[in-house]
Amino acid sequence: MLCLDQDFSEFHAMCRGDPVLGFVSRVKCGGLLRSPTAFEDLVKTVCTTNCDWRNTKKMSDALCTLDGGGFPTPELVLKHSARQLAGKVPLGYRAETVRTVARLTADGKLPLDQWAAAGDWDRIRKCLAAIRGVGPYSTNHMLVLLGWYGDIPVDSEVLQYLQDTHFGGRAVPAEQAVQPYGRYGQYRFLAYKCYRMARRLNYIDK
Repeated sequence: MLCLDQDFSEFHAMCRGDPVLGFVSRVKCGGLLRSPTAFEDLVKTVCTTNCDWRNTKKMSDALCTLDGGGFPTPELVLKHSARQLAGKVPLGYRAETVRTVARLTADGKLPLDQWAAAGDWDRIRKCLAAIRGVGPYSTNHMLVLLGWYGDIPVDSEVLQYLQDTHFGGRAVPAEQAVQPYGRYGQYRFLAYKCYRMARRLNYIDK
């Protein structure tokens, strides 16, 4: 969950001497907190789409009450139809996506951690993109949690931050908005995240 087995020394070296990111190499930043399972991370990521953070937390909390024992397993989710699931958890249209993810996981067809350990990022992209309700943002967010930091997951909030921070509030497309972090290569997301930390703009709670 703490990514303590990942080596961020190359990223630390890139940040050394940077006027904003110099602290990263000093305190050895890099590891992200993730869930105990990729299934939980993926379901929670789906719960972040097309809503504010308050509703994301509401959905996640409700999922943990399905059996009162914490976040549900794929098998427990599959005991509920999409309609039943949406009735117990305010998932809305996401209920179908959550059930699909649960089925693929339970059937052993979505071994995300196994693929990540092998560095098979393209396979992860392809399989996640094939799931209805898992779009580019969710796919890139999962890749970050699994250990690939070369892409920045851009949703409306992230896009607004990038426009305000790097383009004087001017509206630009997502592809252009992430360009200021291009020089960090496979560590683009970590650079973006740590820049937000340095500016004390890392957390959004609405």
